[in-house]
Amino acid sequence: MEKKTISAGIIGAGGFIGQEHLKRLTKRIDGVAVTALYDINKEKTDALAAAYGAESMESVDALIASDKVDAIVITAWDGVHAEMTNKAIAAGKPVFCEKPLTTTKADCAEIVRNKQAAGRNLVQVDFMRRYGPDYCKIKAILDSGELGKPLMAHCISRMPRIAAGFTNAMQVTNVLIQEIDQFRWLFGEELVRGKMLAARNTKFAADGLNDPQLALMWTESNILIDVECSVNSDYGYKIGMEIVCEKDTIRLPLPAEPIVRSRLKVDNEIMDNWAERFPKAYDNELQHWINHLRGIEPTAGPCNKDALQPAASRMQ
Repeated sequence: MEKKTISAGIIGAGGFIGQEHLKRLTKRIDGVAVTALYDINKEKTDALAAAYGAESMESVDALIASDKVDAIVITAWDGVHAEMTNKAIAAGKPVFCEKPLTTTKADCAEIVRNKQAAGRNLVQVDFMRRYGPDYCKIKAILDSGELGKPLMAHCISRMPRIAAGFTNAMQVTNVLIQEIDQFRWLFGEELVRGKMLAARNTKFAADGLNDPQLALMWTESNILIDVECSVNSDYGYKIGMEIVCEKDTIRLPLPAEPIVRSRLKVDNEIMDNWAERFPKAYDNELQHWINHLRGIEPTAGPCNKDALQPAASRMQ
């Protein structure tokens, strides 16, 4: 598709991430116009459409079929991602889908088959860390070989709180999925096995939820990765990573925040969510997607093949 401006429709526009992408596409991404919105909350959809000059659609099918929509952004509930992606593929329209693309290997494999039948790479999955400047620098260092081969990686993934209904499986499909993808990309090899270990539960965890947990994963060359996952850490949002190589280590820097020294104490703010931590990564990712659709960027972003690995991961 080569076109001056891409007309995009957003499914799930009323949610937090839907509104974040709506603002990003209308204010910070070149070459795109948001022309249609849909959300299960019709009142919210109408209000957003009026505010952003888009059309409020009556249904998912109406948005996908609209001749005012060239490409589709899916930010709806996880359980409908596969169905909506398949409908967009059937309509021949490119999709940018929030992770997880699907929650099962079978659903992801179906999308792969449908995309192959369409004869075009129509699907990009939101793995935005590949586009973060700090992650890209780490990738360049690893690829250079100057520190030798990577041996181990230690990670932290902490969130201050999680919404009701969050399950143990979602620790993998919604949280750990980012580390699964980033290490496949950083190390250039697949993950072959893994396990989840439950720790003593925090009092903030809902009934039936194991939190925090420790994920252990191994790559094809036996690089060992550990990830502390907590979705109720209470104090704030933190993503950390240190990679141990043969000659030295690489540590992911923490975003700079003002440090205040006052009245015998040192204090600084801690981020609350992913939107504060990764704004540039999301900007770069969506701009890359739009540029690819316009024919400016020849290389496609992470696709259903990349999403298949998290869906198929053997986490015990």
